[in-house]
Amino acid sequence: MRFHVLAFEDELDLEDPDLHCNPLATFDSCKLFISIFDVKASVNGLLFLHPMSSIATDYYICNPITREYIEFPFEPRLFDIYFYETVNYGFGVSKVTGQYKVVRIVDVMKPICHIYTLGTGKTLGKGKWRRIDPGPPLGKNNQSTGAFLNGCLHWFVEDFTGSNLISCFDLETETFSTFSHPPLPMFKKFQVLVALGDYLCICDNRDEHEIAFWMMKEYGNDESWTKEFVIGKTPELVSDYGQSNGIVYPIKIFKDGHVLMTWEQRAGSSMFYYSNKTKATTEFDACDVFGTDGFSIPVEALLYTPSFLSLKSFRNEYVTDFSYF
Repeated sequence: MRFHVLAFEDELDLEDPDLHCNPLATFDSCKLFISIFDVKASVNGLLFLHPMSSIATDYYICNPITREYIEFPFEPRLFDIYFYETVNYGFGVSKVTGQYKVVRIVDVMKPICHIYTLGTGKTLGKGKWRRIDPGPPLGKNNQSTGAFLNGCLHWFVEDFTGSNLISCFDLETETFSTFSHPPLPMFKKFQVLVALGDYLCICDNRDEHEIAFWMMKEYGNDESWTKEFVIGKTPELVSDYGQSNGIVYPIKIFKDGHVLMTWEQRAGSSMFYYSNKTKATTEFDACDVFGTDGFSIPVEALLYTPSFLSLKSFRNEYVTDFSYF
């Protein structure tokens, strides 16, 4: 599996395709000794990688710019193979102490929450997860990676009455709280929760004709949810039965209001631009950027901010260098 790091200008010029992006780096997962994995999250230049293999025993944190990675173990009592749809993840950094933490929540009969803090491993061994008091049940949630914003991770949850809420996990205090979602029916199958710029955002894919983007304009204020903009669905985003064909994830909103997003479906994913000027969407030309000689390839994408943060700065972790770029 090959990964490409692309650099975009903050003001996206949709009139000139040559200015869309520039290749920054490339790395191959075989150099990490795993062939297929899911990139769960990105924080300050670090990628949280989840191997998609029944024989894997470790997670990875990787910096493709410094060409370093570390391994840390699965929680042995909670393997994904048994609880596929009930495992939820998050990766972020605390606001005060600057600790990088991976959060893993399993919801079977009741929620169970474990945390791995980078830098607590053993140089010649592997670190351990800590178990903490869980928050409200997350339930079966396919959109399983917490949105990182303001030093906290966020997921859709349900309380004991079945009401839909948003769970907020403070990485500094390691405590859970909740707040309300926008005034719209919640169908988590067609809605995603992401951090878009400086705002918490819900992308609502339910409607037959449009995709609505709701933003929390004042963090933590339930009354500040605003329907910021609406994108009309192009034919490929709608099935023959008038239902949503896959899920749209916003990745980045640019200064001029343009939006870069992915459209994820069973057959793979594609990338699209939304022009705030023309109100139209344009597919990202992956063949040209990735050099696939005209062959269409599935694309998975997330926002990544490059950094030279060395994993060697996390004491007590065994860091491995990889050379292929």
